[in-house]
Amino acid sequence: MMMMEWNWLRFIRMAVMLLVLEGCRWCTTDACLEHERIALLHLKPFFNYQNQLQSWVEVKGSDCCKWERVECNTTTRRLIQLSLNSSKWEDSMGYNTNNRNLNAWYLNTSMFLPFEELKSLYLRGNAISGNLENEGFGKLSSTLSNLEILDLSFNYLNDSILLSLSELSSLRYLDLSSNKIEGSGHQRGLNNLSNLKYLDLSGNNIESISNQGFQWLSRLTKLETLRLSGNSLKNSSLSGNQLGGKLLHIQELNHLANLKYLDLSGNKIESISNKDGTQLRLTNLEELDLSGNLFRNNTISFLQGLSSLKSLTLFNNRLQGSLDTKGLSNLTNLKKLHLDGNQIESFQSFKDGGRKLELTHLEELDLDGNHFNTSVFASLNKLLNLKSFEHKGEPIERINRYET
Repeated sequence: MMMMEWNWLRFIRMAVMLLVLEGCRWCTTDACLEHERIALLHLKPFFNYQNQLQSWVEVKGSDCCKWERVECNTTTRRLIQLSLNSSKWEDSMGYNTNNRNLNAWYLNTSMFLPFEELKSLYLRGNAISGNLENEGFGKLSSTLSNLEILDLSFNYLNDSILLSLSELSSLRYLDLSSNKIEGSGHQRGLNNLSNLKYLDLSGNNIESISNQGFQWLSRLTKLETLRLSGNSLKNSSLSGNQLGGKLLHIQELNHLANLKYLDLSGNKIESISNKDGTQLRLTNLEELDLSGNLFRNNTISFLQGLSSLKSLTLFNNRLQGSLDTKGLSNLTNLKKLHLDGNQIESFQSFKDGGRKLELTHLEELDLDGNHFNTSVFASLNKLLNLKSFEHKGEPIERINRYET
């Protein structure tokens, strides 16, 4: 009798152990945290456009680190990246323009609070119109102190989003392209984002930036890439002309000592200068895109202060006739030069001795769509590194024939 009881107790003990082991099969350190899994499921109804989150299943113990669009820290198993990009905004472009905002909705950012180690958040193309009242991105600042990358491009966000983002001081990458930002005084909300290295405001409705509004740039001293293309910036926005009774000082741009890439394409800019003669001194700038603007021959002298420039695009401006190359004289590191789509006929020799244009590191030159004749080749000197040349089908060898 005692033996039977002992065997029975042993059986029960083994059964309990098996049940415990089976129950903890999902509780290993390889699985994500349960409260983060639940938080993801709360997000799912808002971002499951066209069933793109079908791997997010409501099975208790399911490892959300293995779900699509989720990345976890391999050690802590905490979420570090959420890629919730969508095609909702793009698909709505096929609708009537007046009804395009029918898909727009307001985001409750508190839903992201459980993800305390989140570093990258991608919300591109979700047709987000703004935040619910008192639920802006600023609410995340104390909890999501590791957030470095935020992509809010291709939504319906207006200027108020800039104030909402002002407390996310850990951000290094911010993409706000293709929204409805107009560039009012709210842009000062970016003042506190002193760690930003990448800022994209292209494809918005920014027509002008006032002097006070533009001063936020001077605080972004770590900025390396600035995109402002596809807006409606006019000459007064970036020059020393009167703008709302105030002067815009170009030296605000000069504070961006680490800037390497500047995109101002597709605007209405005629010149970049100041009445007091201040010039751009972005000594680390390597790429500058000014295509699709209104620059004329006498407005490119500001380029001579950009000594580190490697790529310059002036495609489709209003350069015509004999182009004074003084603005290009100091660009000795230039590797890529696009002057196509203008009406240039020749390069004007320098007045101080008639020197030719010496761009010894130039590898790519595009002069297509201009009115050059063969004399243009005599204006270009020592282009020994040229690998790509566009001008009415002329071969590179044609330039070498005119070298001295």
